[in-house]
Amino acid sequence: MQEQNLRRRRRERLFRMKHFNVRHEVSANKVGVDGVMVGAWASVPANPQARILDVGCGCGLIALMMAQRAPEALVTAIDIEAAAVGEAQLNAAESPWADRIEVIERDFSDIEGRFDAIVSNPPFFESGVSEIDSARMLARHVASLSPMVLIDEARRLLNPGGTLSLIAPAAHAYALTVHAPSAGLQLQRITYVRGNPDVAPKRVLLEFIYPPEGTDLSQMSAPEPQLLTIETTPNHYTPEYIHLHHDFYIKF
Repeated sequence: MQEQNLRRRRRERLFRMKHFNVRHEVSANKVGVDGVMVGAWASVPANPQARILDVGCGCGLIALMMAQRAPEALVTAIDIEAAAVGEAQLNAAESPWADRIEVIERDFSDIEGRFDAIVSNPPFFESGVSEIDSARMLARHVASLSPMVLIDEARRLLNPGGTLSLIAPAAHAYALTVHAPSAGLQLQRITYVRGNPDVAPKRVLLEFIYPPEGTDLSQMSAPEPQLLTIETTPNHYTPEYIHLHHDFYIKF
């Protein structure tokens, strides 16, 4: 009986997508709605042989999604948690895109090189404590990687015309969009996400661009905010949500 329970738990930690599987047994950040959503929503670079960076990769979910969506791109995934890196490396090795995904244990501020796209599901948790006592708290603590840090570091790493796509609490949208120009980025897309039609948005998907040299910023108009609703009623998903995730979730 114990052996059967162990096998069942292991199966439960294998999240099956249409074209790949994700082990998320040891990584602090598991497969979740936010990660899948930003991985499906982020823009894919026009350059077929682009370089894409997944920051705070956890089990490697977003890196795998971007490798699927950009068939020739080289994807680098980074995390500061050793266990997550090991699990993401295993997931990448077992995927159809093992030769195009590199997973390394590295802090975002220590990354060098240039990328055409940066994608991240950054931590939102603000504990109010200085001592982080678990891997999950570390992975989600704003002191280790926040949306603001992503914006501040992105220009250093993006090629001109490159994009930074992330998901954040809806309440943070204004502060992030106001801050971005001071870091050399311009808001390109914004989508608020709500669970159902009766609740206010809790998340926001943001995409910033590093404008190519010579771009007349005064001619760049602010994007029209979009609204994405996940469900009409429990377990009845909206057509927009199904369309966004159609290439990934088996149930769609």
